[in-house]
This record gives sequence, C-alpha cells and structure tokens, in this order.
Amino acid sequence: MHRRHFLRTTGGCILTLGVATGAPGATSKDTPDPQALGEGKLAPIYSGSDGRIVVSDSTSYLDKRVTITDVIVASSFCGVATISGALAKGIKGIIAHDAGVGKEQAGISGLIYGDRHGIPVAAVAANTATLSNGNSVLVGTISHANETAERLGVRPGQTARDAAQAMLKAPEGRVIPNSIAVDNTLYEMESTANGRVYAVWSLLFLGDRRFPNDVFSLGTHSARVAAEHAFRWGVRGWIANDAGPGKDKSGIWGLDICAEKGMPAAAVAAMSARIGDGLSTYREGVISAANEPAKVKGIVAGMSAQEALRRMLA
Repeated sequence: MHRRHFLRTTGGCILTLGVATGAPGATSKDTPDPQALGEGKLAPIYSGSDGRIVVSDSTSYLDKRVTITDVIVASSFCGVATISGALAKGIKGIIAHDAGVGKEQAGISGLIYGDRHGIPVAAVAANTATLSNGNSVLVGTISHANETAERLGVRPGQTARDAAQAMLKAPEGRVIPNSIAVDNTLYEMESTANGRVYAVWSLLFLGDRRFPNDVFSLGTHSARVAAEHAFRWGVRGWIANDAGPGKDKSGIWGLDICAEKGMPAAAVAAMSARIGDGLSTYREGVISAANEPAKVKGIVAGMSAQEALRRMLA
C-alpha cells in the first residue's frame, strides 16, 4: 500500500497528495511505479469548490462520470486524437503523456488543439511516467504545456499533480465536439486470401464487429490498454506506436500481454510514424519491437510496418 499525505487547502477541502488506489498494474523490477487503477476506473483525488482532479489510466475510460469542473490526469498520449476525445466530454483541463513527442511532435499535438478552444493541456515527460497508468502520470514531470495552461501557472518541471492543481483555476469546461478534429475512418489497405489489412487510428470506433481474420495498423500507443482493445475486438494481430517507448518501456507492454494469448503484435518507432495516425503507421512506420508470436512470423526490428502486417496474415 502506498503512503498517502494530506494537505488542507484554504477553502477547507482535503487534497489527497498520494496516489489513488486501484488494481495492480505491471511495473518494472528496476523502477518501482505506483499501481495502475485498472480498466475503466476513474479516481477523484481532490474535490473542492474549484472542481475535482480525476485520475485515469486512459482517456478511453472517460464517460458520463466526468464533469465540466474536472481536471483529468490520464495516461494516454497527448496527441490531438486523444485530447479532442477528452474535450468532447466537457472537462476543465487535462494532463497526459508526451509519448516521446515523436515524429512531427504528434505526441503533444493536443496542446495546440487545447489552445484553439481555450482549454489548458499539458504533458509529462515520457521517461518520468508509464503509459496506461494514471497514478504514474500523476507523479510524473511536466515537459510541455500549452499557452492556456501556462497562463494558469503550469510550467515544465512541475509534477503533474501540482500542474493539475493550477488548472483548477480555469473556467468550467464545455462539450467540444471532435468530429472534425480526428479521422476515425476504417481504411482497408490490403485484401488477401488469408484476411485483410486495415488502418485506423483506434479500434474504439469499430462498434460491435470483431476481426478474427484481420490485422490492424493503429495510431495508438502499444501499452497495456492497446492490448485490452485488441482482445475486445478480437483482432488477429496489430501494429501501433511505441510511444517513446517511455519509462520502463511501458509504451510496448501491450506486446507481451498479447503474446500470452498467442496474438502477434508489434510497435513502430515513435520517430518513424505519427502517433494517433494509423495511416502513418502503415505507410511510414518502421518496426522497433515485436512480441514472440510476431517474431515467429519473421517480424524483426527495422522492417516496414507494411511488410510486418503482411507476415502476420501469412
């Protein structure tokens, strides 16, 4: 159990300065990390007259439980794809993971999107926090902040927890539709006798369909939550972004999770393809890591994502 500290604010509220409790998460033997909350969980760690700070392992878990007075600390990458989805819930501000920044700074492209709508957005440095672990981001170090956040006192070098407290000074949030900001199209890239190759930024938009014969080029990171999505949609195999791969190589933890069920999975280097863009993964991605089922199919580091996807179907 992690030690918890409390600070009484001037408004008489209680600020929980420790991590939120939740389900155990994967950690490195070399670098102890706070426990992850677990799939679907949200944990308010502060509640006062100025709003709440809510921690989550992924922006994909945000739903009607969040409100216009909430500042979110989530362990998704800080790209426009994830940030626009979070802002569509109507939140006050958000802190996410910079995913190594990556090609064309795609890992922090959500900062500009936030400024466009007057919402404070910041990111923690990839080497200070694990992906798919909101509690880890909470104690991570801010690497980038948009102008809206900076006006509230958010600065690189702060902990995410301190930055979130500063964001509580922002006005109440509002629902910002994200239909224009992100391309959720499912693209069929190749069709073979053994199955199809699809490209999409995230599996979240595929409805109730399952794809047991098909492989996917994704724009997501390759951490634990990516594996959750792969199992949920029953895909044959997938390739996504290594996101840095960040602290303790958490950006590729999903590969080993999928290996346990015999599902081939691989990641492309963050500097080779834009995170948040499944087409970029397919067209430009260069493999940086592969799990054992993928290696059995001949997939190795340095291979193009296109070739790796074809081998997954072989």
